[in-house]
Amino acid sequence: MKLALVTNAAAVPHARAAHIEALLAAIAPGTPCARTSLPGETVPLVRKALVAGATRIVIAGGDGTVHEAANALIGTQAELAVIPAGTGNDYARSLGVPAGIDAAVEFALRSPALATDAGELAYTGADGSAQRRVFVNIAEAGFGAHVVRYARGTAKMASPWLAYQLAILAALATLRRAQVSVSYDGAPPRAVDSSNLIVGIGQYFGGGMRPLPGALIDDGWFDVAHIRDATRFDIACQAPMLRNGIAPDHPKVDQCRCRALRAESAQAVPVEADGEWLGFLPASFTQLPGALRVVRAPAAGG
Repeated sequence: MKLALVTNAAAVPHARAAHIEALLAAIAPGTPCARTSLPGETVPLVRKALVAGATRIVIAGGDGTVHEAANALIGTQAELAVIPAGTGNDYARSLGVPAGIDAAVEFALRSPALATDAGELAYTGADGSAQRRVFVNIAEAGFGAHVVRYARGTAKMASPWLAYQLAILAALATLRRAQVSVSYDGAPPRAVDSSNLIVGIGQYFGGGMRPLPGALIDDGWFDVAHIRDATRFDIACQAPMLRNGIAPDHPKVDQCRCRALRAESAQAVPVEADGEWLGFLPASFTQLPGALRVVRAPAAGG
């Protein structure tokens, strides 16, 4: 196994990055280490490591960094290992990565990589062009994507936690429900007054909230929750539900498991994946069973 480390310098403070590199050097001397210097640089750094022969890419950062790395690794035989050092670290929770940098580094280097699901998202870019991305955790269309979009604008003005809270308030203030038509596994579409569509591979989002406690990252299925007919007050009161799991019989949430779905709307409904704002509906979500090999606890999948 040939290792390579890529650290998101924007998410990981210099002292923590140096600590991770020192831990790595103690266990695997000579491992190449790279730090990003620009947004979006994770992809070329991962590809450079692959060209150099790396077979396990260790990513130090948050969910957005992992999202970029997965898009560089898809279609290769290389393994992905995650050191959660960003803001949300929701994907690492689904992987069963232990808390604490020292334990996470040890886990990333010594634990096995197992086949893990991903999803392909075909969506409409901000310029109207057709775009595709791979995602590994959760994608959303609607309110959650609005929150991600606003959080991007407030991140430089506040702490990550405060930026997220301000983004929720901004998204609530501008909330506009939309008619969204959704088709599951090729079935006839159904149009509903939509507030938020959640398409999950993993269980967690939003910094530890667990809306989909039954989601498994290696079962080949999406777990879907479509929140409909929700007012601003309804959404403001949803925090306990999203934190502890959506009840199977919730009257305002359509839930199912599927391998593919398509969502369309005549309105501008935003889309995000793994905490990254991407574009708008229409969008198609397709399961990619076992498409990535990821270092994780065996129990994390099931």
